[in-house]
Amino acid sequence: MDLQGIFAKIAADEIAQWTRTLVRFDTTNPPGNERQAVEFIADILKADGFECQFIEHEPQRATLCARLKGSGERGALVLNGHVDVVPVGAGEWQHPPFEGVIEAGKVWGRGSADMKGGVAAMIAAAKAIAQANLPLKGDLILAATAGEEVNMMGARSLATLPDAASWQAVIISEPTSNKLGLAERGVFWPELTTYGKTAHGSTPELGINAVMMMVKVLNEFEKLEIPFQPHAVLGNFTRSVNTIQGGVKVNVVPDRCSVMIDMRTLPGQDHGELLRRLETFLADLESQIPGLKASIRLTYDLPPAETPQSAAAVQQFLAAAKSHCGMEIPIIKVPFATEAAIFVPTLNVPTLILGPGDAALAHQPNEFVEIAEMEKAAKLYAAATVEMLL
Repeated sequence: MDLQGIFAKIAADEIAQWTRTLVRFDTTNPPGNERQAVEFIADILKADGFECQFIEHEPQRATLCARLKGSGERGALVLNGHVDVVPVGAGEWQHPPFEGVIEAGKVWGRGSADMKGGVAAMIAAAKAIAQANLPLKGDLILAATAGEEVNMMGARSLATLPDAASWQAVIISEPTSNKLGLAERGVFWPELTTYGKTAHGSTPELGINAVMMMVKVLNEFEKLEIPFQPHAVLGNFTRSVNTIQGGVKVNVVPDRCSVMIDMRTLPGQDHGELLRRLETFLADLESQIPGLKASIRLTYDLPPAETPQSAAAVQQFLAAAKSHCGMEIPIIKVPFATEAAIFVPTLNVPTLILGPGDAALAHQPNEFVEIAEMEKAAKLYAAATVEMLL
């Protein structure tokens, strides 16, 4: 099938303007305030026959599920992207972060690459497909989610939709420079806390110093073996002690100290087993170190996610990119967590991560997305839709 007629309906200038408008919605999370952004997207898609459902989370927070109905012969294809963004931070910006300035072939601003540019490209693809009046054999869903940057609330809600178990595939438009990611490491963030006894700083022998107890714990933690199998794409399991809090004043012996550890896990590593290993580790130390009292609390938990390259949806996507767009798409490592961490374990649905923008710009000052990349991404999404739903 010749897709030039569909591609002609994808306009780079229009994608840039949608991205600019989306950037101008300040959806910094927390608090999020994604409702205005998803209502804007819904208004665009309703004009071309999409049925729009809002999943309510909190006041001013919602996830959009916009659906172009097919015949039901096949499972739905979901084009997915989040519309919340991380805080701006203290760094200097070349352009105001929520202006969506268009300059030098780029849209600048917080969330332009991560990932409102990808969402705008998906809007363009969805509209082009709808305007072509194709006899789709499955629904085309555009899902614009809330809360990805904090707790994945939007993705978790989408996974409970009645037809979610039958979805054919999910494509997530996170910034990958239009390369394809199929695997991502899990996120496992334990908080370790040691407890002591307070005393005046001039008489430390009367107290138990929780900070020094934590030093002993961390020295042993560095020696703790955590088994893993290196992954061909993702590499190794990693762990990093990244925050520490202890004490209230310099002249008071601290009675509490906490550290946060960032662990990135690989397919095959079980988070329940990892937590039990750490609990046993602390219990053993308590029996070995006089006066040590310690606890562990898991603060964030996302499993690793992987879709095999042999999956039909992956092969269809790669074939569509080559035959319709003339692109050989390389497979890359996804260094960050995405909503695939919800969709793959919960639904066992093939999930492909590909979108415009450089991942290195995400969460950074002077974030931008190239307009030409967004146009290419939109054509890839449209080609994949034809391949999977016709």
